[in-house]
Amino acid sequence: MRAELTPVPVAARGAHGPRARRRRSVTVTVALAGVLLALAAFTLQGNLRTSRATTAQSHAMDLDMLFVEVRHAVLLEELSREQHVTNPSDAVRGRFTSEAAIVTSTLVRADDTGGDGVAGDVAGLLRRQHAYRIAADTAMADPQADPSPVRAAFDALSADADRVTSHYQSAAAGQAGNLEDAQRRMVAGTGAGFALGLCLLAVIWRLVLGYQRRLAEHADASQHLALHDALTGLPNRTLFDLELRSALDAARHTPDRLVALLIVDLNEFKSVNDTLGHPAGDELLASVAQRLRDTAREFDVVARFGGDEFAVLLPDVPSRAAAEALAKRIAFALREDFRLAAGPAAVSGSIGLAIGPARDPLAEPAADGADAEELVRHADAAMYRAKASGRAVVVFEQDPGGEAPSRLGLFGELRSLLTTGDPDEQLVLHFQPQVRIADATVTAVEALVRWQHPERGLLQPDQFLAAAETGGLEIPLTYHLLEAGVAHAARWKAAGRPLVVSINVSPRCLLDDEFVPRVLAAVQLAGLPPSLLKLELTEHTLMAEPDRAVSVLRAIRATGVQVSVDDFGSGFSSLSQLKRLPADELKIDRGFIRDLATDPDDGVLVRSAIELAHNLGLSVVSEGVEDLRALAVLRDLGSDLAQGHALSHPVPASELPAACELAEKAARSILEVPTT
Repeated sequence: MRAELTPVPVAARGAHGPRARRRRSVTVTVALAGVLLALAAFTLQGNLRTSRATTAQSHAMDLDMLFVEVRHAVLLEELSREQHVTNPSDAVRGRFTSEAAIVTSTLVRADDTGGDGVAGDVAGLLRRQHAYRIAADTAMADPQADPSPVRAAFDALSADADRVTSHYQSAAAGQAGNLEDAQRRMVAGTGAGFALGLCLLAVIWRLVLGYQRRLAEHADASQHLALHDALTGLPNRTLFDLELRSALDAARHTPDRLVALLIVDLNEFKSVNDTLGHPAGDELLASVAQRLRDTAREFDVVARFGGDEFAVLLPDVPSRAAAEALAKRIAFALREDFRLAAGPAAVSGSIGLAIGPARDPLAEPAADGADAEELVRHADAAMYRAKASGRAVVVFEQDPGGEAPSRLGLFGELRSLLTTGDPDEQLVLHFQPQVRIADATVTAVEALVRWQHPERGLLQPDQFLAAAETGGLEIPLTYHLLEAGVAHAARWKAAGRPLVVSINVSPRCLLDDEFVPRVLAAVQLAGLPPSLLKLELTEHTLMAEPDRAVSVLRAIRATGVQVSVDDFGSGFSSLSQLKRLPADELKIDRGFIRDLATDPDDGVLVRSAIELAHNLGLSVVSEGVEDLRALAVLRDLGSDLAQGHALSHPVPASELPAACELAEKAARSILEVPTT
């Protein structure tokens, strides 16, 4: 049975015919043109609105920063005035005048930047500043004058500064909101326009190539985000691991090619966060990343592992010495102050260095990625050793039999020595003389531990201290060396050559309730005057838990024992904490002294440190004198004592008298001090 064909009405055919398709094509084209024109107009309007909002926000932020600077300078101005009360000197008066000038000049800049809308606030602050300046000058000129007028003037100035700063901070935040709103409307309107345009099926073919290109760009951007740190823009650990494996693979096929890995951990980063705020911490991390890139070579890979930990891959180094030299350059670069929006910040780096790949011809081929993971572990272990010992750079050393078994063996032997009281006296102290610059006389020595191992020979501290620290032996080791050092000092005192003996103290001793009683017992048992014992603690130790450090060290100093702050200048110290720290001496870090005779910039830093110490009533020891010419510079800068290899290497107790004589002779030759 044939199916009947139903004829299509003429009207229906017209709705799907060529003429209708042309009409739809024209309609779609006109619609597309209208959408594009509307989108162009919206985009132009949005760009103008965004540009105006951006300009307004930039202006508001400039004013905000200027008034924040005014507020900071006002506080420093008052701090200088208060210091003048307790320390009336030209230097303090000069700092007050300098800060006052900064307040005035910054207000003038704010007036120039802000125009009529700011003039009233600036004029009010200038009047307050003028009144405060008159009151302050009067108070500083007459110490007996009533301090209440200057305090009232400062309170009024500070209150106005706080109010104005708060106002412009709110204004900057409001402008930021306007900018964000304009950008949001811009994005929303643009997205709607494109969405409408994409709905026009007649023009899909015109958009295919552009759409594919955008997809490729988004894919590249997504891949970049997946392999890079959002804050610093550095490669993240995933990408760094790929680069490390590639470098090790290339090195295995190239004789004499070495790969070096540096892991850098910042010291005192938490203090920056706590003191200046987390935005300043983020800014510091970005600045550290840039400084690492600037210091490393062009083809080296700098990455951020997370937090305040970075890594630097040297894919091709000629030797271990070259890698170590670059690591030291990085450590030196990190010690330079960082200028942040919230204020200056000083940090340092603990750097662990590991060299690869292993070239044992008898070894089995490593599994994929195993060499890379091992190199990271080695560099990480070296970094922790650097942090524990207070050194800037530590190179990972592996014994032929394997580092872990060797370290475990040393740990077991050291624990046995400390448990039995070291009957064979394997743990010995070497002493480095400290020369008093005023008369070229040795008045003090620093005690440094060595291990006279029966099988391995004389071991330096970095060969066994890490085992003690990670195994929890640093406290008993410190007490053992304390008793030995006090005994030597007592013998020298009895022989008519009293010398102050400095003993390095483990950071964890400050957490031990027995610390103060053990120090007192050691001095009393040996019959040593407490003033001939000095305890050295690193700057990092004292600033990590300042409240605990202040409490313990006050108890120590109450016994008459002296306290020294070691490695000063290598980390981020709060001056307010340092001011209240019960100490007798600052030891300037060797990094500032080593090139003092040839680098004028080091002289500026050392002079500042010495003046700070003397203003706080502390004596100064400059360690790391490698060039005798530095002694004359230190004398001119006002350092009290000096020590270093140019004067004497650390020597056993039996060789100390001769070493002292040679150190004094060398010092006299430079300082031109006559022989007494």
